[in-house]
Amino acid sequence: MGYRNGTLIHTYIIGLPIAGALSSGKREDSKISTDLLPRLDRLPTTSWHYRILLILGSGLFLEGFSVSVAGSQLGVISHVLNLTTLESLSVTPIFLIGELFGAVYLGHLADTRGRKLLFMVSLAIIMAGDVLVGLLFVANALNFASLAVLRAITGFGVGGEFGASISALQEFTPARIRAFFTGTGNAVLFDLGGVIASFTAFFLLSVLLPSTAVGTAFLVGVVIAVAIFIGRVGLPESPRFLLSKGRTEEATRVVERIEESAKKAGKPLPPVQPIEIDFRGSEAGGYGRLFTAYRNRLILAWTLNFTETWPYYSAFSVIPLILTKVFNYPGSTVALLLATITGAGVVGVFVMSYVLDAVGRRSGITISYGVAGLLSIVIGLIVTSISFSSFIALLIVLYFFVYAAAGVLYPQIGEMFPTKARGSALGTAVGFGRLGGILAPFALASFIGTVGGLLPVFVITGVVLLVGAAAEIVFGPELKKKSLEESARV
Repeated sequence: MGYRNGTLIHTYIIGLPIAGALSSGKREDSKISTDLLPRLDRLPTTSWHYRILLILGSGLFLEGFSVSVAGSQLGVISHVLNLTTLESLSVTPIFLIGELFGAVYLGHLADTRGRKLLFMVSLAIIMAGDVLVGLLFVANALNFASLAVLRAITGFGVGGEFGASISALQEFTPARIRAFFTGTGNAVLFDLGGVIASFTAFFLLSVLLPSTAVGTAFLVGVVIAVAIFIGRVGLPESPRFLLSKGRTEEATRVVERIEESAKKAGKPLPPVQPIEIDFRGSEAGGYGRLFTAYRNRLILAWTLNFTETWPYYSAFSVIPLILTKVFNYPGSTVALLLATITGAGVVGVFVMSYVLDAVGRRSGITISYGVAGLLSIVIGLIVTSISFSSFIALLIVLYFFVYAAAGVLYPQIGEMFPTKARGSALGTAVGFGRLGGILAPFALASFIGTVGGLLPVFVITGVVLLVGAAAEIVFGPELKKKSLEESARV
């Protein structure tokens, strides 16, 4: 224990000389007693927290934009590049394949190299992929092969963004509002990015030639990415990551900076008791620990991700095909319809993220997956006997819960694992889960042709969602308003 600038520092290195541990900043895998993390959790919500939410969540806004800007223009892209049906179906899965590898590899680096480094690097990769797609489209120099490679590169960056940004956002946020902030920062802003992409695509297609419009839409995403990158430069590293690497003085400075925002707002900071963290025990990381001590939680995370991405990414590939091929809906206006569906999803995530903090993780997740699954089955059973407008209305209600499911799973996933494995756990869960989005278009496309063929499309999707609800009931821990350290204990 010591003083710096008149501030009492309650960080103890158990079994190590204090001076050496603090001065080196290099010691890892230590057992420590610290009050830094309780101080983070006791903080009142201030403008600093909302700034973190906006800047970190804006990366997920960009990801929603990047995914939707291709999906909402899929019919036009297919026409401009003269794609086959199989190639059209492959555009989103190829993106997800890149995301799978990015999530696993870059998510692990977020645990070893730091949250900040990885959410900056991931953003740079996203920018590189989108700027090349945009410029090549404008120049009429793109074909399916080059589109596939560049979309995979963008997806690789998006995968890394998930693990780094969500980990950092959760580690900065007090327990009482963590689910709302994580759900909002993840899915609400992700979905909002999709809505903006759809409107952007619709507007540009109405005023520009098709290839120029598509390319310009991707370049709009690059402008957004540059603004986010600049905004992130001044963000601090996660104190929890810094502690896990023995960088105690840096972690202390970050916590003190956050506390200053509360003091300036005139909000009280009640005293806290130190907690003990064992980075070789309860907080240890590594894939070996994930697959042993956290096996059931990892299975739950994978299952929730897989069963959520199945219907979620179908919105960017299968739904456009249903609208254009089954209902002969104009491809140029599909983007506008998808914006409406996605808008309902934004509301759904916002509502159900609040439910997570108010009612609990297990209830909120089970309701989101369960209602979505049952409604999908109902749509499949009645689709041949309802009007097109009724079908669209039901899709809007369905995706209220589907997109909610996409938001409410991430607060729980990040909470279930220790700091030194949080990025890796999120990465593997996101990576494995993307298989749902990769397989769904090909599994469901063969049924698309007539209205009657939509029965298996929606029934299969409903069953997949119900599997997610069942997994939460069986394996889901209740972590409402618990600290990350308490939540991660098994």
